[in-house]
Amino acid sequence: MRECQPLCMCAARTCPRGLTARPCRRTKEFSMAFHSIPSAAVADFAGAGQAAPPVSPGRPPLPLCYPAAALLACLGAGPAWAQAAAVAQFEEVNVTDKAAPVLDADSAAVGGFAAPLAEVPQSISVLGADLLSATATQSVSQALRLDAALSDSYNTTGYPDSISVRGFTLQALGNYQRNGMGIQGFAPQALENKQDIEVLKGVAGLQAGVAAPGGLVNYVTKRPAAHDFNALALQADQRGGSKLHWDASRHWGTVGLRVNAAAEQLHSHFKDADGQRRFISLAVDAPLTPDTRLSADFEYHRKSQPSVPALGLLDLDGDGRGESLPSVIPVRLNLNSQPWSLPYQTWSQQAEVRLEQRLAGGWQARLGLNHSRTRFNDRVAFPDGCSGAATYVYPGLCADGGVDIYDFRDDGVRRALSGWQAEFEGETHWAGAAHRLRLGVSGYQSRERHADFQAYNWVGTSNIHAPVELPADGTLTVRNTNSDQHATEAFASVQSRWNAVWTSYAGLRVTRLSRSSAQSDGSDAVDYRQTVTTPWLGLSAQPAAGWTVYASWGQGVELDAAPRTLQAGGRLLYRNAGQVLPALRSRQTELGLKWQARPRLLLSAAVFQIERPTAGERTLPGDNQPSYVAGARKARHRGLELNAAGQLGTQWSLQASAAWLDARYTRAADEPDLQGQRVTNVPRFAASVFADYKVAAAPGLSLNALAWLQDGKRATADGRAVLPRAWQLDAGLRYEHVMGRQLWQWSLQAENLTDRVYWREVPTTAWGGTYLFPSAPRTVRASLRVEW
Repeated sequence: MRECQPLCMCAARTCPRGLTARPCRRTKEFSMAFHSIPSAAVADFAGAGQAAPPVSPGRPPLPLCYPAAALLACLGAGPAWAQAAAVAQFEEVNVTDKAAPVLDADSAAVGGFAAPLAEVPQSISVLGADLLSATATQSVSQALRLDAALSDSYNTTGYPDSISVRGFTLQALGNYQRNGMGIQGFAPQALENKQDIEVLKGVAGLQAGVAAPGGLVNYVTKRPAAHDFNALALQADQRGGSKLHWDASRHWGTVGLRVNAAAEQLHSHFKDADGQRRFISLAVDAPLTPDTRLSADFEYHRKSQPSVPALGLLDLDGDGRGESLPSVIPVRLNLNSQPWSLPYQTWSQQAEVRLEQRLAGGWQARLGLNHSRTRFNDRVAFPDGCSGAATYVYPGLCADGGVDIYDFRDDGVRRALSGWQAEFEGETHWAGAAHRLRLGVSGYQSRERHADFQAYNWVGTSNIHAPVELPADGTLTVRNTNSDQHATEAFASVQSRWNAVWTSYAGLRVTRLSRSSAQSDGSDAVDYRQTVTTPWLGLSAQPAAGWTVYASWGQGVELDAAPRTLQAGGRLLYRNAGQVLPALRSRQTELGLKWQARPRLLLSAAVFQIERPTAGERTLPGDNQPSYVAGARKARHRGLELNAAGQLGTQWSLQASAAWLDARYTRAADEPDLQGQRVTNVPRFAASVFADYKVAAAPGLSLNALAWLQDGKRATADGRAVLPRAWQLDAGLRYEHVMGRQLWQWSLQAENLTDRVYWREVPTTAWGGTYLFPSAPRTVRASLRVEW
């Protein structure tokens, strides 16, 4: 039997801080004995010449790192242990060898069921903090490359990130949660205090009620750790960007605190797009009694950075619509670089309070309250259309690269959301089976307020090949619209284990939703209410140990009303302006297979079909004015996803995924030419492979790489413009060692290692514009993290 190698690394969430070892055999877990040593004795052992306490008889010699308020160096190795004398009574604990990054997540709250990921009949991806750190991920948009089912959807420098899952763009209100409660997705997300990004792939009607199909994202914040520690990290890149991040956990009696604070200078590769951000968060855990726990979470995030608008397709055939990709990709071009350009600014606050009570019979009660506020100033020199051609071009640019520029300013926008949730969860037995029930009610109130007017004024024409300075015109001429939304929900789910093989899942959410909007002077008011139900069913079987096959079906709901859009002369565009439309139901069917190939390696495959109707414009025969009707369009997304996450052994960690997606319009009453065509900005194929290798010959050293590919994204529905295949390779290395009483971690990461230039995405917005976003050039980041 070979000797164990000294190793001073351990994931805090899997074993006591400072305790690490590598098993001598290829087993999942092993026992390790250590002394309960007085603090004075610990200080004595810190000397390089001191011997460490001996291990229990019959155990192989193992190195030891003492718990980490001081994070002492590993004391001795191998032969030194045989010479030491016993000084105290041994206390045996179980330690699991899980050196970061730990990719084998066991469960996720986003699915709504208390079942392991290896067994639940859902497709769920968990992007943990250690994975985000290993890849030097700085934003949600960068994190999307870690899963093939995720994609960008109008993501650019200086602007809040948006996510597409299975080809559907998630809504800012309805598709995002924080610690299991709904939040607004209008503000940039800080990752410094996020432990996991959980993504449920597929319709989320049971979990969220009214939401776009495709998925649900839950941001899980970091909690106080089991042991006190301080960590300070400094990061810099080759463009002069820098960040300082402090992470600390403390205990005062039984109360635990976790603080994260960051200050960052943002230096973009785009011209005149530098900015800054400040962030601080506090998490509190307080056990009030053995059966009662109170926790709270607060964060504040401020960011200021000019946003970088996208480009567009060129109108080479002169028909007034862009259909061709520019021949050159200007990776540094920023059409928002005007002498009068102002930064996009956000101030956001989040607050949560949760009370958990353990009841008799294994039942639990939970009550949660949350409140978020976001204030932002949205200002940009915005490129949109081109008036320099014989036929006005929209959407797109003139053939020579000409583009109209508008001075857009909407200052003082305020959005707020207050929510609550109460639930009971526990297990009961009847009909010869064990049933886990979850019953609850929840609600929220969302409010959006603007200044009376915004500016959106044409100031001239520029060119993507030779940008020109234009005069400003910040005249406030366009009246703003304010809105409110209220929801009250009741939900129930049951997870029934009938025998050793079969488990069924069922759930239902009933949502009473009220929406209203009006212009700032009270005109053009729209007010409507609807009650909708969203059911979900699942069935899984475990035919053999480690194997799960499943089938699931569910519904999601979206609500809409005919817009009060005005034409020239003040005439309403739609005959039924302001009319509430019937609820639009999306449906998903999914079949899947999961295999726990190794104790820490989960493989899965899923095939699915999602059908989503949307509202659209329709003109009836003999009518000279269109109506806005529900179900005018329907899209069908069929796909296959393959995923692997976990550890291939003691040295290799892997997170890999591939997705094939056929997204087409099956109905297009408002635009018949679309029927049968593929949906734009949705890749036909995508793949992502991240691997981390711990070098056995150099303990503490690890190498990693991330390969990402997307192919088949259409820029136009008719297929005249398709983005070329996009791929990128990132690579990095990390070295960890103990020096004195600190754990030092040095990292070097290169994003887009080959400096490849490509078109990244081409979204079409709700107002009809189609925009092109280029890739970022090679970016090298270096960081140092010290923990004590």
